[in-house]
Amino acid sequence: VAVKMLPRLSAGYEIPVSIISPVSEATTNLAAFAESLFGLDYPEFEVIVVIDTDDSETLAQLQAAFELVMFPEAYWRQVRARTVHSVYRSPRMPALRVLDKKPGGPGDAINAGINAARYPIVCIAYAGSVLKRDSLRRLVPDFLEDASTIAAGTAEHAANGSFIVNGFLERCRLSGNPLIWMQASAHLRRDLCNRYGWAVPNAMLTFSDRFCAFRKEAVVQVGGCMRTAVNPIIELLARLHRSNTVSDRRYRIAFLPAPVLWRLTPVTPRAVCRTVRREHSVLADALNTNRGLFWGRNSGVVGHLAFQFSKLTEVAGPTIELLARAFFVSGFEEVLIDSQDLIVLAVCAAGLGVLVSWLAILIDALVFRTYQSVGTYLLLLISAIFENVGFRQVTALCALPGLRRRAANHAGMSKQRPAEHQATD
Repeated sequence: VAVKMLPRLSAGYEIPVSIISPVSEATTNLAAFAESLFGLDYPEFEVIVVIDTDDSETLAQLQAAFELVMFPEAYWRQVRARTVHSVYRSPRMPALRVLDKKPGGPGDAINAGINAARYPIVCIAYAGSVLKRDSLRRLVPDFLEDASTIAAGTAEHAANGSFIVNGFLERCRLSGNPLIWMQASAHLRRDLCNRYGWAVPNAMLTFSDRFCAFRKEAVVQVGGCMRTAVNPIIELLARLHRSNTVSDRRYRIAFLPAPVLWRLTPVTPRAVCRTVRREHSVLADALNTNRGLFWGRNSGVVGHLAFQFSKLTEVAGPTIELLARAFFVSGFEEVLIDSQDLIVLAVCAAGLGVLVSWLAILIDALVFRTYQSVGTYLLLLISAIFENVGFRQVTALCALPGLRRRAANHAGMSKQRPAEHQATD
C-alpha cells in the first residue's frame, strides 16, 4: 500500500482520458462541477457532459456558463443508447462537449458518453463528487502499468466539514455531527478492509461509482452499461468479471485505497437509512443479474469465494444478524441460554467489529493520513465503538424493506433476461 503512494514510473506517459459526467436529474451546481474538472492535473483529457433529463434549465446553465454552440459531429454508436438530439461545443473550452439526449437513465447516459468518447480510457465522474487536483493522475496509471487492467476504482470519504476551494478539496476535516463520524468509520472499514482486501486476488465486486475509470474497449465488448440496472457501474463491474472469466481472458480490476474522492454524506437518520437501503439494493441487483458468476467456469476467487461471501454477509447479512439477535434474546427469555454466555457472545461480536474498524482507522492514519489532526483519529476510534454498537444494528433494520421488495419481485425479474446483453450470456 505504501509503495502505491510513491510517484508512479508512468509519470509523463499518461494515457489520454475521456471524462464522462452523466446528468439524469436537475443539478444546480453542474456548471461549476464541469468547470472544476478542467482544473485536474492531467496532461490530456476531454470532458463529456451527457444531459439525460427533460429539464431545460440544466442545458441552459451550461450554455450560459460555457457559451455553447451546436456542433455537427459524427456519432459512432458502439453500444446501445437512446437518441442524441444534439451535440454542443464551447469556443472557450475546446475539450468540452455536451450531449443532449432522450432520457433513458444513468446507464443509458453513460453509454451515450462512451459512444462519443475519443480516448481509450473513460472516467465516470458524477456531479457533486469532490476531488483533489491529482485525483485523475492517481487513478489512471494502473492502465498503463498493467495492460490487462480493465477497470479502476477508488475509496470514498466524507467531505462534510472539509475545506473545498474551487471544487477541489484542500484540507480534510469532519463536522461535529455524530452520524458523520460513524459513517466515516464505516467507510474506512469498508474500503480498506473489504474492498482493498478483495482487490488483491482480483475478486472485488464493488467500488465507488462516483469516480472510476474503465478501458473503453472492454466496456464496449460486454455491451456497455445495463440501462435497467439499479446502479449501472456496479452491475457493469460484476458483468466484466463474468464475461472475462467465462472467456478465460486475463484481466485485472484495480482499486486505489488512497484518498482521492470525497462526497457529502447524509446528516439525518432518515437520509442515512435511505442511503443504506439503496447501497444494499445496488449490490443485490448486481449479483442477481450476474448470478452466472456463482461457481462459474474459470471464475476463480471471485466466483468461488467473493460472490458467496458478498451474498451471505452483505446481501443476506442484515437479515441473518437480526435473526441471530432475536434467537439469542428469545433463548435467554426461555432460560435456554445463560445470561453470562449471552453477555460474552455480545461482547465478542461487538469487539470483533470494533477491532476491524480500529485496524482500518490505524492503516489510514499511518499510511494515507487522510486527516491531519491526531485528535480526529482519536475521535474516529471512539466513533467506531458506537458505529458497531447501535449504528450498525439500526442500519440493518433499514435494509429490510428493500429485502422484502426484492423477494416479492424476484420471480418476475428472474424470467426477464435483458435483451441488450443476451449475447454476453
